[in-house]
Amino acid sequence: MKGFNRYMSKVDFQPVTEFIFQNGQLTDYKKGEFFSRQNESCKMVGYVTEGSFRYCCTDSRGGSKIVGYTFDHSFVGNYPAFRLGDNSNVDIQAICNCSVYVINNSQLEEFYSQNEANQKLGQIAEILLWEVYERMISLYSMTPEERYTAILKRCPELLNLISLKELASYLMICPETLSRLRRKLVQK
Repeated sequence: MKGFNRYMSKVDFQPVTEFIFQNGQLTDYKKGEFFSRQNESCKMVGYVTEGSFRYCCTDSRGGSKIVGYTFDHSFVGNYPAFRLGDNSNVDIQAICNCSVYVINNSQLEEFYSQNEANQKLGQIAEILLWEVYERMISLYSMTPEERYTAILKRCPELLNLISLKELASYLMICPETLSRLRRKLVQK
């Protein structure tokens, strides 16, 4: 879904996506299967050619919170944990059948070492950090209604892919609050 993960429009990722297509392994995930699991080692990243994934974390009370999505024609994985060889702090789960080209860390290192232009693409983490920071700031600076209208303006097809309950979790509001917001906006 174009526009959801804004980092994709900030940088020309064609060299890395071509590398992934040439060197990665095409892997299919069925709806409900995990790309990676929270508290387990993050051994791969990938490029989604078809499908969508949700990113969830478990809170201190055992509840699942949706913290992000990846749609077709974008990257999937916990990039910081992958690069650091750390455990993932999120579950990444297919929300439909998906096809992903996956690579491991040594393959990505090979890509970065090929030339200076590829090394600059290694700054992906900085771009991702900016997007996460923007989202965090929006939680403090925007009302739930403003966050809801902003995400639908950016991604009008979103509700065709995810449930209202999932959207409420992503917006960090309860489903009942989202229902009230939607009723209020229809009445305007």
